[in-house]
Amino acid sequence: MAETIRCHSCGGDMVRDVRTDTVEYKDVTKTVEQPGWYCSQCEEVVFDGADAAVSEEVFIRLKADLDGILTPKEVRAIREKLGLSQRAAGQLLGASPKSFQKYEAGTVWVSRSMANLLRLLNADPDRLKEIAQARGRRSPRPRPTARARAHSPATERRRVSGSP
Repeated sequence: MAETIRCHSCGGDMVRDVRTDTVEYKDVTKTVEQPGWYCSQCEEVVFDGADAAVSEEVFIRLKADLDGILTPKEVRAIREKLGLSQRAAGQLLGASPKSFQKYEAGTVWVSRSMANLLRLLNADPDRLKEIAQARGRRSPRPRPTARARAHSPATERRRVSGSP
C-alpha cells in the first residue's frame, strides 16, 4: 500500500503522486510534471522543497527566456568560466561585491545589461582583461570643495592639536 499522510485541510488521506500542472509568466504557460502530496478527498496539495524546485526551475527558465536575462545557474557557469570569485565579479563588472552571490542564489534577478555583458564575456573571455585594465586606470580624483576641506579629518586633527 502507498504511503499516505493526513490532509491538514479536510483530514483525508494524501498520497504521493506526480501530476501535470502549468507554470505561467507573462501570458505564456509551460506544462510541468509536478510531484507532491495530493489529497484524495479535497483539492489540497503539499509540496516539499524538492517538489517546489521542479516548478521553480520551469518558472526561472521561462522568465529568463521572456525577459532576456540569465538563470542563476547560467550566471554561475559564466563567472566560473571567467575564473572570478563572486566578490571579484561584482567589483570588476560594476556591481556590488555581494551581487553575484544574490544572482546565483536566485534572490535577485540579474539585470538585462549585466546579462548582456556576461554573454559577451562568455563568448570572448579575453575581453575581461580589457575591463580589468580600464578599471585599473584611475581617473583623477575631484578636488574637495573648501567646505569639504574645512570638515575633513585632517583639518579636525589640526584643530585639536592646536596647529593652524
